[in-house]
Amino acid sequence: MVFAGSAAADATDDYPIPHRMMTCTAEQILAAARDFTPIYYQRYIIDKHNKPPEVQQAAIDSAHYFYSLSPQDRRAYSEQMATNFADPMTKGWPNWAKIFFNNKGVAAKETDNCANYPPDDTSVWDG
Repeated sequence: MVFAGSAAADATDDYPIPHRMMTCTAEQILAAARDFTPIYYQRYIIDKHNKPPEVQQAAIDSAHYFYSLSPQDRRAYSEQMATNFADPMTKGWPNWAKIFFNNKGVAAKETDNCANYPPDDTSVWDG
């Protein structure tokens, strides 16, 4: 009898969060997205503004919480978030973190440039 080996998801340092993103704030990531991947930034902001105000604020709070964690805790949180669909924030807005996660091309442009932006410019959440 033959047994399959253990399965593993993408084992790279870029899944589910690019390793270079570990040093920027949410505002820096959004600013870089605005300037280097404007279509994705605009879609994110439109999607955000189509949510109730409490969901919009919860997304901002969730992003701030995530970026307040240590790099190791960010990695653990992102891996848990990528698999936990019972999370209330994910239920309220399934794509709330899309601009911060996945899509390696977008994330690469964000992370290559995010350190060049101020860490606390909250105007990026308004579009």
